Amino acid sequence: MIEIPLEQLRPRPDNANVMPEALRNKLTAHIERTDRYPHLIVRPMPGERGAYEILDGHHRAQALRRLGRTSARCQVWEADDDEALLLLATLNRLQGRDDALKRAHLLEALRQRLGEQRLPEWLPEDTERLERLRQLRASPPAPAPSIGAGELPAAATFFLTGRQAARLDERLAAFEGTRTQRLVACLQLDS
Repeated sequence: MIEIPLEQLRPRPDNANVMPEALRNKLTAHIERTDRYPHLIVRPMPGERGAYEILDGHHRAQALRRLGRTSARCQVWEADDDEALLLLATLNRLQGRDDALKRAHLLEALRQRLGEQRLPEWLPEDTERLERLRQLRASPPAPAPSIGAGELPAAATFFLTGRQAARLDERLAAFEGTRTQRLVACLQLDS
């Protein structure tokens, strides 16, 4: 690890990784609060002595500049142009995914230690997402009581002539509810 002046770091114009403004603000606040961040990965800039090209860490470099810092902690990797393109395409894309339940437990531990107010400010999740993760930790609802086989709905299919169907519709008009509820009432099946 070496400390390199920010004025010597050059972003790659073909960097495809874009971070939303809200997350950039949280990254900047995190660095300001803790002074901790993963080292930027850079390579010596071809054709520009003393300069370095950023391969991974564009957003961290931006955050450091926003904070008025003058240098960044970096790892220098030797890479030709082909390797630099490959690293740019992979380093910004290699990432795991959180197990939602484990993330919920982690966030609960943070909430207990640090309080709830600061979490949306410090973490990538917004308030709504934090609440959904908290609900994962809640006990699931009790299962619905089981019903006997005789209580399960059964299909009844029958065919009517056009005239019979019209007469049935006339009779059903006297009852309220869905068509199924009206048929059950008309046939007096609940008595």
